[in-house]
Amino acid sequence: MDKGIDKEGLKENLKDGNSWLRLLFMVLFAVFYSVAEVVLVMVIVFQFLCVLLTGDRNDRALSLGSQIASYIYQVLRYLTYNSDECPYPFADWPCDAVLAEQRATPASKTKPTAAPVVKKTPAKRKAAPARRKKAAEESPASSD
Repeated sequence: MDKGIDKEGLKENLKDGNSWLRLLFMVLFAVFYSVAEVVLVMVIVFQFLCVLLTGDRNDRALSLGSQIASYIYQVLRYLTYNSDECPYPFADWPCDAVLAEQRATPASKTKPTAAPVVKKTPAKRKAAPARRKKAAEESPASSD
């Protein structure tokens, strides 16, 4: 028994046209990824400047940033073999459903803060001692 590489299987894998086609697509999407990364950085800088100068976020930049982030995620899933579906331009451009969801909630109109606001709730009393006391009162004491 040879525990090495199966030579016949290796020959079949090397002759498989789908693997080489995928490699071509992977190189193409690696280039697309690099371009999308640069564009996303430009959107980030633009959004920061909008907030700095106007005090409010730019909705179009929010939408574009969300779409580019989704696209980058799709490309990375394809490149790492977690998905066999080719991203844009072989599929639809990702929509910004996350942004639409944020617009639907009233909290989306608030300005970002440096630290998240944590709501403090009053501490709950421990019920265990009260239950033990009540159980002791209800059960008859055995004096046998």
